[in-house]
Amino acid sequence: MSTPRIACIALISRNNSPLHLHPFPSSPSPATLKYHFLTHATLDVFAARLPLKFNGDSDFGLLYSIDEELAAYGWLTNTGVKIVVIIDLGGGGGGGSAAGLGVKDGELKGVFRALQTAYIRLVCNPFYEEGGGGAGGVVRSRRFVEEVRRIGEGWAPGGGGGAGAGAVGERGVVG
Repeated sequence: MSTPRIACIALISRNNSPLHLHPFPSSPSPATLKYHFLTHATLDVFAARLPLKFNGDSDFGLLYSIDEELAAYGWLTNTGVKIVVIIDLGGGGGGGSAAGLGVKDGELKGVFRALQTAYIRLVCNPFYEEGGGGAGGVVRSRRFVEEVRRIGEGWAPGGGGGAGAGAVGERGVVG
C-alpha cells in the first residue's frame, strides 16, 4: 500500500469563491475539475461546523472522506479564508492508521500553518493586487504558487511537525 500524499491544496475566500487550487502532481488534468467539486462541497461542512467552533480553534479536522481514497481536511483563518487539503490515501484497502484513514489528528497542522503564513505574506505584500490579471479573486503570484507547491510536495505523514525530513515548518519545507 502506498503512503498518503497531498492530492490538492485549495484556498477559498470568505465569500466562498476560489482563490487558489493546486493539484499534485501539478499538471493540468481532468482531476482538476474533480478537486474543484470536492473543495466546493467542503463549504457545506464549514458552514455546518462554524457555529460549534467557539473556542477559536482554526483546525476543522477531517471534513469528509470519499471511498477510502480521498480525505478532505479543513482550516479556517481568522479572516474567514478557508484552506482545504485533500489527501490521497493510496486507494484504501486497510493497513492505514487512524481507523484506516492514514492520517492522524494534528499531522496536517504544520501544513495548514505554513499555507496560512504563505497567504499572509502574499496579502501583506504592498505590491500585491487582489484579483490581478482579471481573473476575479484568483491568486496569480508565482512566489505564492511555488510556496504552495513546495509545501504540498514536502509533506509526509508521520512528520509530527518536527524538524525532521519532510516536516513542514513555519517557512515551508524543512529538510
